[in-house]
Amino acid sequence: MKFAFVVGALAAALPTLAVAGEKVDMAELTCQQFLADEEGILPTVVWIDGYLSHQSGNTVIDMDQLVANVKQIADECAGEPDKKIMELVPEE
Repeated sequence: MKFAFVVGALAAALPTLAVAGEKVDMAELTCQQFLADEEGILPTVVWIDGYLSHQSGNTVIDMDQLVANVKQIADECAGEPDKKIMELVPEE
């Protein structure tokens, strides 16, 4: 069920991303930018998960951990809007 939700959400987001054609330097993305861009949250979260998976060599998507990571980042961002997202990405 969670997988179907993620696939559906990605399918809905991809046309928007293709039209936008925007490039984002993840090292420079601030919390304020992350939280303000509702359409960009899902692709950003998926990118972060892929980044962490590459770092750890883990090829399994753990949806519970993904949701927990997003909640942690969003909670920390709420109090520090100028902080860079990558400074808040948990080490796996």
